[in-house]
Amino acid sequence: MTSEPTTAPRTASHRPAASLAGGARGVEIYTRISLYLFVPLEGFFYLYAVVALAEHDPLPSAVALGALAVAALVHIGTAFATVHVGFDRPLVAGGRLHPVVIALLVATAAVVVLALVVLPGAPDDALGRDARALTIAVCGAATCGALATGFAMRTLAVVALWVPVVVLVTWVLDGSFSGGAVVGAVFLYALVLFWTGTVRISMWIVEVVRELEASREVAGRLAVAEERLRISRDMHDVVGRALSAVAVKSDLSAALARRGDPRAAEEMDEVRTLAQESLREVRGVVAGYRSTDLATELAGARSVLRAAGIAVRVIGAVPPLGTPQQEALAWVVREAVTNVVRHSRATECRLELDDDGATTELRIVNDGVVSGGSDAAGLGEPRAPGGTGLAGLRERLAAAGGTLDVTAHGDRFTVVARVPNAPGAAA
Repeated sequence: MTSEPTTAPRTASHRPAASLAGGARGVEIYTRISLYLFVPLEGFFYLYAVVALAEHDPLPSAVALGALAVAALVHIGTAFATVHVGFDRPLVAGGRLHPVVIALLVATAAVVVLALVVLPGAPDDALGRDARALTIAVCGAATCGALATGFAMRTLAVVALWVPVVVLVTWVLDGSFSGGAVVGAVFLYALVLFWTGTVRISMWIVEVVRELEASREVAGRLAVAEERLRISRDMHDVVGRALSAVAVKSDLSAALARRGDPRAAEEMDEVRTLAQESLREVRGVVAGYRSTDLATELAGARSVLRAAGIAVRVIGAVPPLGTPQQEALAWVVREAVTNVVRHSRATECRLELDDDGATTELRIVNDGVVSGGSDAAGLGEPRAPGGTGLAGLRERLAAAGGTLDVTAHGDRFTVVARVPNAPGAAA
């Protein structure tokens, strides 16, 4: 009459791939800082235009050059602000551009207009000596690169066409248009696309890692919901049937008792028997969920960690241990691995079993320590007796004659559990 608890495949929480050291936050910080450092390089590339300008005589007035320099600095600032905002929120919301995008476009227009008015073109068709074309190209690349934090590449590829178009128009108006001019314009367009594509790829990586991080949280919630549903189904099968039988038998015994029928006592004895059998079945279901096996838990840990994108190594074989010792170590594996996946930012985890003949040592090491204490790295706060967490695990190990030690050093969190090999050594 017992109902065996059903089994279901484990559902692992997803994490960013282990190759992305530091997790989603680390990838985002690395990309953000890289682009922050690249934005000011716009000013460095303007030096090429200054070198080209030195070949012209007479030079533009100091006031005109000063105005262009101010516009360029404002453009660098708005590009920096656009990159900063693009990391955290959409640059277009409700069909309206974010104010920093509008400011960037205004600054871009100011630089281009001043470059057209202030700077001369090339003395011949040499692009390297055209201060005006170089300034426009650098400004266009910086603008499209900043916008790449929030716009698709195909959109930016169309937007970037204004760079070669403006340059070609100025060459036509200057009378310096030639076949080489077309090649030069295409070259400038390619440079703009290269820089824009570089930024866009970086942002794509950040977006993918963010989605993986979000899927990890969703998968964790789904796993909890699945486990609750499984327990609910098994408890319904066991308890529901038993309570229905108890209700029927109780009604029958009550009716017999009201008529003074001696069979009422027999029916109540059967109710008691049903209740006792149901209690045994419920305990069996609970024991089925709570019983653990070390080899099974190690295999499950390997599967869960790999599915979560965490590099995992299991070193050593399971030695012959008594049931209490095996179950105690299995609980350590289950609790530690679950918390590594859910609460740490680990990219690798190592599980080692070492048997010296008298004692078996289980060592679990991960690199997921973050600020906030042990909970962030693995095992959480102590809980009630018989539960999980440090206190519960220590109680289980103590009952099997074992010990538990946890240490954190740098980004490494280490859990060490030891149990005696001889079953009789348990306390």
